Order: sequence, then structure tokens, then C-alpha cells
Amino acid sequence: MEINDAFKSTCKVLFGEEVGDLRDFHEYLSEMVVPSCRMEKSFVSGKDVIISGEHYPKGAKFISQDEMGALKFAPLNTNEIKDIDSLFMAVSERTVYCGNKLFGRNQNVSSVDNCVDCVGVSNSHNVFEVKYGAYLSYVRNSDFVFGLGPFPQCHFTMRSCEGIDVNRVFESYYCANISDAYYTFNCVGCANILFSFNLRSKSNCIGNLELPKDRFNSLKKKLLSEMADELKRKKRLFSIADIAYYGRDRRKMPEEKVAYDDPVPQKVEEAFRATTRIVLGHEHREIKGYGPWLLSKAMKIKKVKGAFGSPTFKVEGLPAIREIPADRLVTLQESVECAKTHVEIAEGEEPSLQEMLALSSKCAYFSAEFVDGQNQNCVDTPSVFAGSNVYKIWDTTKSKNSAYSTGVIQSEHIFGGYLRILNSAFCINCFDVTDTKNSFEVDSTYTTKNAYFCHNCENMDNAMFCFNAKGLRYAVGNTEVGKEEYTRVKKMLLDYLNSELEKEKGLDVGIFCVKKK
Repeated sequence: MEINDAFKSTCKVLFGEEVGDLRDFHEYLSEMVVPSCRMEKSFVSGKDVIISGEHYPKGAKFISQDEMGALKFAPLNTNEIKDIDSLFMAVSERTVYCGNKLFGRNQNVSSVDNCVDCVGVSNSHNVFEVKYGAYLSYVRNSDFVFGLGPFPQCHFTMRSCEGIDVNRVFESYYCANISDAYYTFNCVGCANILFSFNLRSKSNCIGNLELPKDRFNSLKKKLLSEMADELKRKKRLFSIADIAYYGRDRRKMPEEKVAYDDPVPQKVEEAFRATTRIVLGHEHREIKGYGPWLLSKAMKIKKVKGAFGSPTFKVEGLPAIREIPADRLVTLQESVECAKTHVEIAEGEEPSLQEMLALSSKCAYFSAEFVDGQNQNCVDTPSVFAGSNVYKIWDTTKSKNSAYSTGVIQSEHIFGGYLRILNSAFCINCFDVTDTKNSFEVDSTYTTKNAYFCHNCENMDNAMFCFNAKGLRYAVGNTEVGKEEYTRVKKMLLDYLNSELEKEKGLDVGIFCVKKK
């Protein structure tokens, strides 16, 4: 199936009819990509290279994955590396960042980066086992999906972000185990809901108002037809954030920040010590001192005074969600009460789509907290699904013993870094990695372990300063040097890193700055 045909099929499932070609919705759907991909030029050929992530330095060298064979560097002579300065000098010259990255087996993919085992995907990055979709970021195990921010297990879904396991949804956020939902937020275990907020195990609801099934289906059919008509004409619809702001001037919304810094759970501190012992060969203590460094590239989260005066989370890195004003945000506990607020629809009344925008704004309260499954010791972490012993992470899913990161998925002992750390363990400041173990300052790697300052590597073991390489062992700067020489250079590197971390509680060097100042 072609991607455009998949888009048309998805629209037919969602709205009952096709609304146009995928290319006509480029601007609308790309608004959901987190963060926006950027285009660079290959320093080898000048061709376009799609780079996902916002941390790559300006002025760096970029290359497309299919051009890696054109990189010509002489084997690194580690005999010339006598100290830490000569090490960084030798490897910095070989720093080339790669875009258009594909891992595993992919078919019919285009304009993608960090794409693993996908079919029929375009204009996306950090996608894992996705079939038929476009304008996606951090989406996994999904099919027929268009315009999604971070979201796993979605089917026939458009313009949505955060949650898990949804089917046939549009403009839905922080939702789990729902189906046939449009303009919903913080709903769990629901089916057939429109313009609804904070519901649990409900069905046939419009504006949180539960209706007889026949009455609901009649209104739903009318509203979906109006959505389709507007999409055909304008190539976009209003967003969930527009409901939050309805009738008000966005420029005049006050926001009062609230400090939050709860104590670190003891088991998180113990996990940090264990991770530094394993990864750096030296135990570092009192993790809070390292917090600013570990958080420096993570998604920005803050606490604000919410609708009822309670401190609540505001996530600044997610589309639509970041636009919701503080005076409509609530805590998870408050959202339970807010769910009781509903619109009034008189018998025989058939509100239009624009009228539902106005009506639903009166019951639209939003909680950026999402908690599901069995959880323990999850502190200052707004989104938790089956997590334990985590601290200051945006989203932890089936993960444990981690802190100061963004999205930690089915992983453990993760500290620092950015979306998405998947199926990984014992990593410090790693970025968009899958199946990565015992690693430090690593970006865009797959099935790799014992790596330091590596980018776009696959199936590596014991590697330092390797870029765009596969299948190497005991390698420095893409050159296999043998276990003995590797161990010598690694000791030199770890001695320097541990000394700097003890003194400064952070580092100036990293995978995005492979140059000693």
C-alpha cells in the first residue's frame, strides 16, 4: 500500500470519508513532530540530510547514511595518543553526524531518521515498528498513524500525543485504552467519546455528558461530517489547545511558576551510584549535585499554579499540550472531580462543531499527569506506567531505577539524556538509543554496549569515539585496536571524566561537543 492510500483509508475510518491527499496536510500534521526535524546538507555530496533532534551543533559535518562508504579516514594510530588532549584532538577531526538513519529492516520509507523495522513511513523520526504513517516522532508499535507526537500502540490515529493503546482517535492526548475518541484528554478505558476530559470507563459521551447510544451516534455522525467538511476546505481543524483558550486572549494568560524539588528516593541514589561504578568505573554520590548537567538536554518540565491553585505539571516540549494555559491545568486528583462537569444538550438539540468548541471549553480541564499500572517511588515524574524508583523524568514506561531524563521506556538505570531510551540499561546521557547497555554520551545507537562518545553505531561492543560504524570490537575512532590498547585509552578517558565530574558535577564535552575546551 502507498502512504497516500493509507492516509485516505485512515481518514475514511476516522471521518467516514476521504478529505484529500496527504501532501495537502503537510503543515497541519508536521506541527505534531517533536522536536521538528531539520534539514542539513551532506558535506560529501550536498544532498539533503534529515536530522532529528535539536542538539546537533551548528557548523558540524553531516552525511546521509547511504553515503557512509564515502567517508575516508586513515586508521587511527593510538600510539600517538599520549594524553587526554591528544585523544580529543585525534577523534574530533572524525566527528561526522549522520541523518536519514535506518536500523533493522525497513521497506518503502522516505524522509525518515532513526527508523527501526518500519513499513510505509515518511517524514518521521525515531519510529519503531510502525506500518503506514507520516509526520511521526517517537511512535512505536503502531499502524495507520499520521501527525503524532510520542505515542505507542496506536491504530488509525491522527493528531494525538502521549498515552498508550488507542484505536480510531483524533486530537486525543494523555489517553489509554480508548477507541473512537475525538478531542479528548486524560481519558482511560473509554469508547465512543467526543470533546471529553478526565473520564474513566465511560462510553457514548459528548462534552462529558453520557447519552443514550442512538442519540450519541446521531450527534457523532453529524459532528464527524462537519469535521470532514472543514478538513476538506481548510486542511486543518482547531486543536485541543484552542478549546482551552476559547473566547480568551492567549497573550494575556498569567502563569505563576512553582518550585518543585522533592527528595530523591534512596533507591534512585543507590542506582546512580551503581550505574556510575559500572559505566565510569568510579562511584559518584549525591545525584542532586549532578542534576543540572543530566537535565541540560532533557525535555523542559515545570510546575505552575493550576486552575484551583494547586501546583501541577506543565510540559513544555509537547505540541498542543505546551500551549494549554496554567489556569486550565489540574492535578490528577483534581481531574477526578473535573470529570463530573459536563455540557448541557437539550433533547432534540444538535450542536454544530463550532458550538461544541464553545460548549466543551466550560468543562475542559487538563491534567499533564498520567499514572497507570503498578508504580512505586515515582517522584516529580508526571507520566508513569508501571514504573518504580524514578525521579524527575517526563515519561517512564515499564522502567525503573532512573532519573533526570525524558522518556525511559522498558529500561533501567538510565540517567540523563533525551527521548527515547528504549530496551536499554546502565546508560548516562544517552540520546535516542535502542537496545543499548553500559554506555556514556551515546546518540542514535542500536544493539550496542560498552560505548563512549559514539554516534550512529550498530552492533558494537567496547567502542570509543566511533561514528557511523557497525560490528566493531575494541575500537577507537572507528579503528579496532585490540583489547590491551583499548583498555589503555579507556583508562585515560575515564580518569579524565571522573576527575572533571568530581570537581564540576558536569562536563563541557559530550557526544554533541567532541572537543576538549
